[in-house]
Amino acid sequence: MPCPWSRRCNAASDNSIRLADTLPSPTSAPDVEDWKTVRRHHLRKMRKQVRSIVLFMALMEAFRVGPIQLVYAGKHGYPEAGPEDFGIAHTVGYIFSWLYVCAFMIVWVPLFSWWVPDTKSTPQEPSNLEKVSKVLKDFNMILLPFCVGVSLLEHFYYTVCAFIYVDSRKIGSKTSPANTRKNWMVRLFFLIGIAISTSTGYGAFQILATMDLAHVKPIEYAVVVIPFQVNFGVFLGTIMQFRMEKRIARKEAMKLAAVKYEQATVDEKQALLDV
Repeated sequence: MPCPWSRRCNAASDNSIRLADTLPSPTSAPDVEDWKTVRRHHLRKMRKQVRSIVLFMALMEAFRVGPIQLVYAGKHGYPEAGPEDFGIAHTVGYIFSWLYVCAFMIVWVPLFSWWVPDTKSTPQEPSNLEKVSKVLKDFNMILLPFCVGVSLLEHFYYTVCAFIYVDSRKIGSKTSPANTRKNWMVRLFFLIGIAISTSTGYGAFQILATMDLAHVKPIEYAVVVIPFQVNFGVFLGTIMQFRMEKRIARKEAMKLAAVKYEQATVDEKQALLDV
């Protein structure tokens, strides 16, 4: 049994009391999230939708051309790439198709190709496997554009939320912040950032296309590039807001220091007068 009068026991009890006094209570945690947390959530959701759009469009391109033909275009008897085989979706689809072909060669050929019966089809009557493949391809070519549209709607929703909730709010609250000059300045920062990103990106793509280094389809520019530019513009606006907050905090700290200095001077003069 520890002795209550020893120095070690007293130090342990003092430390436990001090920790109990300093640790915050779970019930006293604030239910307000700052604007940085809210913005981080919106930007993360917007980036997620852009990645989903790129993935869906790449799968559409792979289904349209065919993964094997996309990888071996102009090789092993496969036709050359067509005039429509370019762009962001085509490049990402080529990467996915290459990974698919590698996995197919590693898994299918050594494990299944030697014992699965060969069901070759004739031009008049395709095999059951080809029929199922065609049905799945048609279904995916209908489903994937729908998924792209849903992702675009979600991206638009989170963009609007980023423009609305520019200040701190209660967790889970949907109440719009006050229409203060500061909040409207933040929204103006967003517009400036989006204007910078879209104009710079458009000029860069025009230069790349003129130099024949990169080409983007108009549909890809509208569906992929513009949402990415909006994301980057909101990010630039967030940096501007962060600098504005730091400037405001610095001014308030300087004002507080000046008030404290003035109060200390008055107290010192009063003490001298009292003497």
